[in-house]
Order: sequence, then C-alpha cells, then structure tokens
Amino acid sequence: MSATRPAEMATADPDLVTALTQGQAAVDAATARWLLMLAEFDRREAWRTDGVTSTVAWLRRECRMNAPASKNLLAAARALHDLPATREAFAEGAISLDHVRAIMPAVEYGEQARRADPIFARAALWMTPRQVARVVATWADIAKERAS
Repeated sequence: MSATRPAEMATADPDLVTALTQGQAAVDAATARWLLMLAEFDRREAWRTDGVTSTVAWLRRECRMNAPASKNLLAAARALHDLPATREAFAEGAISLDHVRAIMPAVEYGEQARRADPIFARAALWMTPRQVARVVATWADIAKERAS
C-alpha cells in the first residue's frame, strides 16, 4: 500500500506550518461536530434500536473503540451540553479535545461552571491543556471552599 504525499509537503516551511495548524483546527472542529452528534444519539437512546445496552457498548461495537475511549468520548459529549463557550470554541476548531477534557471536571459545579465556562474557553485559546487543567482544578478547589 503506497501513501500519497500531500501537496503541502512540497511547500515552503511557513506554508507547511500554516497547513498543519489549519489542518488540526479542521480536525478539532470535525471532532466537535462528531461529539455533538454523539450527545444527541445518547440523549435519544438511539443505541436501543441496535440491540445494545448503552451508548458505550454501541461505540465499542460500531466504531471499534475500547471501553475507556468510548467512555471518555461520551463524557466529553455530555459535558459540552453544559459548557456553551467551550462547545463554541471547540466547534470552531479553536481549542482541542484535550482542552475540553481539561475543562470537563468543572461541570459537576453546575451553574458556577456555566458562569466560569467563558473564562475557561478563553484561557484554552492560549494555554496548553495541562495549564487549563490546573486552572480548572484551582477553580474547583475555590468553588468547594465557598460551598462549605
């Protein structure tokens, strides 16, 4: 099997850099659309028509995923419902699935998370996922203190 060489590989370095970053943004946006469809599939319990027991089981069978990956993707899909700013940035390809995963733990704080979500989404535009995870963890610690 021979792989074709993308036309971008014959371009100048700056053009290759642009093609890579634009390509990743397109992958992120496509992943966001896929996760939003997955969330709707899960909400409708459409997996029942195929005779499986859950969305995770359906993903394992139909999308050939292992259990941890399918659980993680479903959790991300569900979390996006409660994180509108994160959802929008992800759908635009401005942030990655790793950023979404870093912001996901905030969802357990309900309305507080909705209010903080625009801040997390903006921070994700220039921070690495690891940095965003630290911000969210620090925010969660403060939210816990305020709740008690």
